[in-house]
Amino acid sequence: MMRRFLYIIIGVCLCGMSSCELHRSNNGDLDGYWHLIRVDTLSTGGWYDMSERLVFWGIQANLIEAVDHENDPVHYGYLFYFEKTETSLRVFNAYKHDRANGDIKVTDVADIASLGINSLDDVFQILSLNSDKMILADNQLRLVFRKH
Repeated sequence: MMRRFLYIIIGVCLCGMSSCELHRSNNGDLDGYWHLIRVDTLSTGGWYDMSERLVFWGIQANLIEAVDHENDPVHYGYLFYFEKTETSLRVFNAYKHDRANGDIKVTDVADIASLGINSLDDVFQILSLNSDKMILADNQLRLVFRKH
């Protein structure tokens, strides 16, 4: 009886492991959990220290999950698709991450402005990207991130 139970447990574990897929991305240093630590306004030369704020971008595969934990503590932020080239990062198709009620497409850029995103289809130039620091700039802002 014990041997039969053991075979059932092993079988369930093997079936569970075989149904998982390992997804790899070609994002290199871009993948990871990034803390937005500074925002520079390009038109005025002003800047804002964000290091004490809790704004994060989690990047993996072809999705970004961006969260402002201070302004939106009750849900899981926003999901974006992205396209990366050697020199640019296009962020588009934003959805409010709300699995319980169905992810809701963002139609007002004001909903995502606190995340450093100024357009529903925003293209950033990658000014710097390595294993612990990322600097992006669109036509309005320069965003400085540290990998968390």
